Amino acid sequence: MNLYFNKNNLPTQQETLGLLVSEIIKENVQLSRMTICTKLLRRIEESSCEVEKAHYNGLIALFFER
Repeated sequence: MNLYFNKNNLPTQQETLGLLVSEIIKENVQLSRMTICTKLLRRIEESSCEVEKAHYNGLIALFFER
């Protein structure tokens, strides 16, 4: 997944969420806030890129804003 994150081509939050939602649907898993957050947490754990981790943390924060 790290190949998607480079200085010239940072994905938008919408692009990343769209990709995650597509993956979840293709896996025949129920789409919910919990499944999206779980995928994001997994990506953070697997990432070695700080920019990528910050991007995913920002997306998780969106689910808990009021």
